[in-house]
Amino acid sequence: MTTTIPDSRERAIATLDSIQALRGLAAAYVVLYHSGLTLGTAQTPVLGWITANLIKRGHVGVDVFFVISGFIIAWVAVLARPQPETPLSFVIRRCCRLAPPYWTMSAIHALLLNPVTPAVFAASLAFLPTSTAHAPYYGYPALYVGWSLNYEMAFYGAFALGLWMAGRRALWVVLALFALFTLALPWWRFGAPVADPAQGYPFAWPWMAMASNPLVLEFVLGCLLAWAYAAWRHRLSRGVAWAILTVGTGWFLASLPLVGPDFSLAGRGLPAAALLAGAVAAEHTGVLRVPRALMWLGELSYALYLVHPTVIEGVKRLMPELTPDQYGLQLARFAIDAALALLLAMLLHRWVELPGIAAGRRWARRQG
Repeated sequence: MTTTIPDSRERAIATLDSIQALRGLAAAYVVLYHSGLTLGTAQTPVLGWITANLIKRGHVGVDVFFVISGFIIAWVAVLARPQPETPLSFVIRRCCRLAPPYWTMSAIHALLLNPVTPAVFAASLAFLPTSTAHAPYYGYPALYVGWSLNYEMAFYGAFALGLWMAGRRALWVVLALFALFTLALPWWRFGAPVADPAQGYPFAWPWMAMASNPLVLEFVLGCLLAWAYAAWRHRLSRGVAWAILTVGTGWFLASLPLVGPDFSLAGRGLPAAALLAGAVAAEHTGVLRVPRALMWLGELSYALYLVHPTVIEGVKRLMPELTPDQYGLQLARFAIDAALALLLAMLLHRWVELPGIAAGRRWARRQG
């Protein structure tokens, strides 16, 4: 959600327009999912199937975000650089990129639509889970999509530790940390690891429950893809890229109706990783050219992800409840949701997100 290459120097390292496009499409899919768009009745089973198996699967956008985040962070912080990014620069840039827009929308959402206790609001601003139950969310923050940003910040923390301990070998530290939290500790404490993110582990501390959830391994999938891309991208041919893109896209699309659980490392994370692998391989070999509209949507993806809950909730409170057979009104409400969310995302991106990125860049440079 927060994987834009942060400055012109890093953008010169590698242009990954396909990833930017995937981020935009993933954000749009999450918006569609949260909009509550429901079509189809007994007389229109096809629309009912589309609703149940495609629209209601939009939460997979989060899996795509996590895999992309693992890829980009590994790529721009270590693999594509002559020297790895320093831990302090890494922390400053990522916090300034992630926090200001999230804090802004958390405050707006809490003030207008979702009052929360001071403790919950403080935990939201600190990117901390508040409960050991209801995996993999572990308590909703003031802005409910912030549960995924708690994972994002935990991954950043693990990567910063890796940079501090091992520099260019930071990925090994990240892999070791996630193996410790998701495999070794659960095995020692509970007898065996679990594969279902919705089950998790009953640790006493919320942050431990979150860090041990198998959902964090989607970041590892992204890191491993970045390593493979760095090692083997020069060997890719157009034919191989076409094959990877076809298999990855087909696997991802087939997983939408075929995989039952909302979250699944094998059923959701692996298809998302395959889709990403196909996209970057196709772009590298010239098979894929990304339209400017998708690049623009990708630029807005983080802001869109943050603003859409407020827009959707606000519109729902102003409009009457709709039934599935009211197709026109259902689609009209979704169009209003999408238009307002894009407008607010542009404002948040222009006046909060971009200044935060620029401030982080200046601050990191002053720190050497």
